[in-house]
Amino acid sequence: MKIHTTVLLVLVIALFPGCTTKTTEPAVVSVPVEKEELVDFCGYWEGSLAINPTDSLAMGFTITSGGEGVYEALLQIPSQGLRNFKVSSIHQEHNQLSIGMEQLQATFTGTYDDVTQQIAGTFVQMGQSFPLVLDKGEVKENARPQDPIKPYPYIAEDIYFKQQPEGFKLAGTITRPQGDGPFPAVVLVTGSGSQNRDEELLGHRPFLVLADALTRSGIVVLRYDDRGFAESEGDASAATSLDFANDAESAVHYLKSLPYVDAGNIGILGHSEGGIIAPIVAQRNRDLAFLVLMAGSGVDGVAVLEDQTAAILRAQQAPEPYIAQTVQTNLDIYATVLDEGRTLEERKEAVLQTLLAMGMSEDQAKAQVSALFLPWYMTFLTLDPSDYLKGLTVPVLILNGTKDTQISAALHVPAIRKALLAGGNTRNTIKVYEGLNHLFQPAETGAPEEYGNIDITIDIKVLEDISKWIVSDRFQL
Repeated sequence: MKIHTTVLLVLVIALFPGCTTKTTEPAVVSVPVEKEELVDFCGYWEGSLAINPTDSLAMGFTITSGGEGVYEALLQIPSQGLRNFKVSSIHQEHNQLSIGMEQLQATFTGTYDDVTQQIAGTFVQMGQSFPLVLDKGEVKENARPQDPIKPYPYIAEDIYFKQQPEGFKLAGTITRPQGDGPFPAVVLVTGSGSQNRDEELLGHRPFLVLADALTRSGIVVLRYDDRGFAESEGDASAATSLDFANDAESAVHYLKSLPYVDAGNIGILGHSEGGIIAPIVAQRNRDLAFLVLMAGSGVDGVAVLEDQTAAILRAQQAPEPYIAQTVQTNLDIYATVLDEGRTLEERKEAVLQTLLAMGMSEDQAKAQVSALFLPWYMTFLTLDPSDYLKGLTVPVLILNGTKDTQISAALHVPAIRKALLAGGNTRNTIKVYEGLNHLFQPAETGAPEEYGNIDITIDIKVLEDISKWIVSDRFQL
């Protein structure tokens, strides 16, 4: 789950999964200039975006020729799993280059220097400007110690399946044991924000590592690119968690059609927001066999954000008075967003004025208002997972870490268990891991800034526990 605190952090979209992207045909805009005046920008240009004094993000553009004086470009942020993102426009004028990324609310403008052979410029997103110097190089693949290495001792197949009821195609990968089966199967559902099938972020690919461990244990695994991201079709811009539940449900139905899958032994594993989506799908499909909730929430979105803001600030050693003030300011903003006693425009204007009064620039404030009033956000604020957990009868594995600052174990684990018990479901297993963060990595503070600096993608004990529970332990409940 990406960080949603309004006042605490104004994030560049690409830092955490959350950008809404579409992989349709590129819209390329360019004005040809005289041939002798052109600098040849073809190739891969990469630089380091300094987000703050201690953190940076490698990003680049693959630029190819689209004809006389015309270019096409693809944005690459390997550590975020953002590859081959088609920019909305690219324009060259003499030795200057301008690239527009409309869906990310971002632009890059730079000037080529013949002496340094660099493109020096500025990356602007949501009202924030960052210096960015690009050098010519090659796209680098990120690898972590737990990334599985081919050849795999199982079958891996890239597939497409139809999403219902909208009818677009979702792209994914199935990994399955050798043999005819039928085998138990599980669908992996990512956290909030657009992510690829590996749930890739900051150089880690948690779902790749997880799928490898589960398949080696005899389980069929389906993981897929979120709608409108990577190779999947669809549009996430107006989608809510309920729409994403349709996507996960479609994946379950696809698994049921495969001859090597035990159709009566299919479950869902959801991480973060995926832990909200899994119970929604289970309520609709009573023949699901199990759920695994990794850092899933058990309270409504406002309570999630209240707890998250305080936990992250404490991990960053902020003073308690500042934490209290920030939390209250955010709560006031959420209350305004949800105030149906005012018109939508009145609410937007009230939030805008609050943010401007806090010192935000007009561009930053307007970007925050746009994000807060997206259908996804407004649904998230009021969506209560307990409404879907109540009444479930399937076995549920509840996992969390004591250093999780985004979905804290202290708040959410008891809430999930309480909702299950309220519906009479005692078939649940709880595992809270000492020292693990939101990604189930061993952490020092649990702050999101640590994620990319930790080599371990998922603690091996977590992988073992999930595999064993799906294969055998849940049958003892």
